[in-house]
Amino acid sequence: MKKKNLIEKIFLFSWPYAILFSLILYLVTSDTNYVLSFILGVASSLLMNSMNYRIMKNVYKNKPESIKSRHIIMYFVKFLFFALILFIAYRDPEEWNIYFTFVGLLTFRIISIPVTLIFANKESDEID
Repeated sequence: MKKKNLIEKIFLFSWPYAILFSLILYLVTSDTNYVLSFILGVASSLLMNSMNYRIMKNVYKNKPESIKSRHIIMYFVKFLFFALILFIAYRDPEEWNIYFTFVGLLTFRIISIPVTLIFANKESDEID
């Protein structure tokens, strides 16, 4: 089996978190608009972070001299895309909940902290 890097592990753990959070959110609130808002945020976050990962992986391999400029461009593209998603959720409050959309957008960051801490410790133990 291919050894996955840390970003791939974060993607792998994001899906169970999103499914579990959506299920708990629905059981607590019984409001499908909240769940759909969260799923909108999760899908947007995973889409942009996946695109960022693929583009930057390609840049590191093929054009290492343009890493800085591509990273800055991708940062602004992600920012504008997330702003657009939040704007859509804000414009139609009867159908979308902006707070759960925002939590969905933060999914990648929320998952990255424990995954990084867990696998950084495991990998440092394997080296010793």
